[in-house]
Amino acid sequence: MMENISNVIYDVCIVGAGLTGSAAARWTSSQKDIKVCLVGPNEPLEHEWSDPSRTIFGAHYDQGRIVCEVATTTAHQSWLVLAQRSILRYRELEKESGINIFNEVGNVLISAESFIKELLPKCPKTTKCFVGEELSRALPSFKPLDEGIAAIYDSCNAGYINPRPYIAANKLLASQNGCEMIEDVVSEVRDSDDTDNADEVDDAERLSRRHLIARTKSGRLIRARRVLLCPGAFVNFEHLLPNGMEVDISTNSESAVLVEVQDEDVERLSSLPCCGVEMKDRRDDRNSYILPAIKYPDGKYYMKVGHGLDLNHSLVTNDDVTAWYKKRGDISNSVQESLVSRLFKCLKDFQPKSIKTMTCVTTSTPTERFYCDMVTSKLGVIVGGNGMGAFVADEVGRMGALMIAKGSWNHDLPAELFNLRYKGDREREETATTA
Repeated sequence: MMENISNVIYDVCIVGAGLTGSAAARWTSSQKDIKVCLVGPNEPLEHEWSDPSRTIFGAHYDQGRIVCEVATTTAHQSWLVLAQRSILRYRELEKESGINIFNEVGNVLISAESFIKELLPKCPKTTKCFVGEELSRALPSFKPLDEGIAAIYDSCNAGYINPRPYIAANKLLASQNGCEMIEDVVSEVRDSDDTDNADEVDDAERLSRRHLIARTKSGRLIRARRVLLCPGAFVNFEHLLPNGMEVDISTNSESAVLVEVQDEDVERLSSLPCCGVEMKDRRDDRNSYILPAIKYPDGKYYMKVGHGLDLNHSLVTNDDVTAWYKKRGDISNSVQESLVSRLFKCLKDFQPKSIKTMTCVTTSTPTERFYCDMVTSKLGVIVGGNGMGAFVADEVGRMGALMIAKGSWNHDLPAELFNLRYKGDREREETATTA
């Protein structure tokens, strides 16, 4: 393939145009006197799902992602800060872009009563706690809670975002800021010295000319002084990191069912709050998340139901991840039945019109926090949503934008919370501990 090198040298090239990458592009391009490009493939067309050459996919091909503060209170406190800042910006983003993003329908978290009582003091003041039949009296579509189970309901700054319009809004505002959108897949990032007229310049000038080259699958060579990688599950694939380095993340499968609702139930079930069941054992087969009825691109309304860790399995290679995305509706009957049963453990009084399935992936880090760090002085990485990436994408995108524009940490939260770890680090630490 003939390579096509651009004469333009960007200040920042952002690789990956999903939730975090598009937010990073918006925030980076909003800074003064900075030339930015965002590189990533668009959502695949129908024929591309069966195209062997299509091997990169995103986790945002959906109409709803739960966002709330309450769910982050079970994790490190930094998640709550990131979620609060992200959620509070949605209305401003909608106003600036003219695109609807956030549906503030509220959120219900169901768990053991003892666990709920521990969480309650950490929750917003608007939060209400229910036991027994209190939940179904307040929200009639919900079933009464079993003995020993309780629920937290928050109606403020909680609900779901539509990831497709969220990304579209980010791209629109980034474009208005001068960010160039490049629909392509980056397959390699490497260092380069611009040696044109090298004998005629001093060392300082020569150093200032150094840049990175991002090579795309179409043969385009994109030159940039700094590159920010936001490639999600694909960070260790291709040749994005230098010297064979691999980020310490694990990638797991996610299955979900889309339960189509009857026409007469659309209005009632569209106004339901989101719901999450989160037992102490993360592999408990009651764990689930449920979104209200949402209109999908086919014009039908579906309630989405997902699971906890009990149905996950590990995805190790690029082929594993690609194959899982391409399964789409090819999920076993037992998994479908398990997910549908979780819906009816929580809700009552409706009959599904149809059921279909979808696939996605999640990335997890050993720190249980996002990575946002510089690999070198010119290469940064944001990765590791730990199942809560949508909650915090906007502030994490801002965090990465501030970092990559400066070439070092530039955020009010401590850098060490988001430090990268590489594969092999844990083994070396364990060896040092036992030595």
